Amino acid sequence: MRKFIIISLAIFMQSAALGQDYIERNYFPGARAKNAAVAAARYAEESYYYSKFTTHISALDSSRMYADTALFFIKRALMLGDTSLSFAGSQSREAVDFLREGHFRILAADSIIRGFYPMVDVASHNYFGNEACFHLSNGVMDFFNASLLLRSEKDAPDSEAERYSVLPFAEEIVRLQADETSFQHISNEYEEQIERLERLSSEITAEVAATPDQKTRAELRSWYDDVQSEIAYSTKSLQDASSRIMEIRFLLDRKYLEDVKNVADPEHLTEFEVEGQPSSEIAMNEDIPDGLLYKIQLGYYPVNVDINNFHGLFPITGETVRGDLARYYAGMFYTYSEASKGNDYVRKNAIANAFVVPFHNGKKISVSRAIELERSRGVR
Repeated sequence: MRKFIIISLAIFMQSAALGQDYIERNYFPGARAKNAAVAAARYAEESYYYSKFTTHISALDSSRMYADTALFFIKRALMLGDTSLSFAGSQSREAVDFLREGHFRILAADSIIRGFYPMVDVASHNYFGNEACFHLSNGVMDFFNASLLLRSEKDAPDSEAERYSVLPFAEEIVRLQADETSFQHISNEYEEQIERLERLSSEITAEVAATPDQKTRAELRSWYDDVQSEIAYSTKSLQDASSRIMEIRFLLDRKYLEDVKNVADPEHLTEFEVEGQPSSEIAMNEDIPDGLLYKIQLGYYPVNVDINNFHGLFPITGETVRGDLARYYAGMFYTYSEASKGNDYVRKNAIANAFVVPFHNGKKISVSRAIELERSRGVR
């Protein structure tokens, strides 16, 4: 295990020395703050992955090796975050706020990792590793948001699409696909975080009802309020991540359609109608079938939303995000080309910010990963 980590780091540093390091690549000409923010997000994400190993590993030495590697990437993320701050102009106030919040989150993770590193009980590594991961995932999100808000130093285009198109399309694909994977990963983490916080909120409510002591009840209510604030923050971050995923997938659509042009047909047929019965019920929180499939995300709505809001699309399914909020989908597709075609219809005739969401064995994945799975079926 130690040998694997050392070799991985050696390859990583060698690729950087040869100018092949996509983490610190200058994607945007004349945009030092923007490039540094992208790189800071990437390093923070690498740190997240290594920290995640400490949450379930059973060997103390291995956990410490992963923690060491996470701290290495944290150091680079903090340095690049500082670089981005130093070049960010005063007009980029919102981006600067994201950079500072990201810096705070990454520092918090650094402190947690250094705190549990000397502990001899590996269960403590597992527990505190999760806490570090939460801060790191938030930090990644903050740095990515900053990178999308920062402007080039001169002649900056105004639209999101133009800011993404600063490289030739073939080269830009590398960054867009990496960003899509990152945001999908972060989105999944926020969903799990909200689910854990919702359970904790219910447990606190039950304790309040069972506790006669007024002082204890007041402390529990204060804790409950803190949990609710964290749920609200995570929910907003989840919705922001969805917006970024939608933007990136829109830009990558024609590339993905080309990738699957000659892929063999699947076993299942598409389920998608544009004039479904208005009285049809919304299927909530159903198990997702195994294998690869796609749905069209329609957006976030109250859990008791009127199905007529979805303009006759069928079938409509939903999944609860938190007690009063759910995310809704249309259709069930088994090829990206069919899902893309359905999404075009939805965006033009029903919901303008709809986008394709792939699932594999019940878990949301990036479209780039879904395309790999489709291509593994072979060609026609």
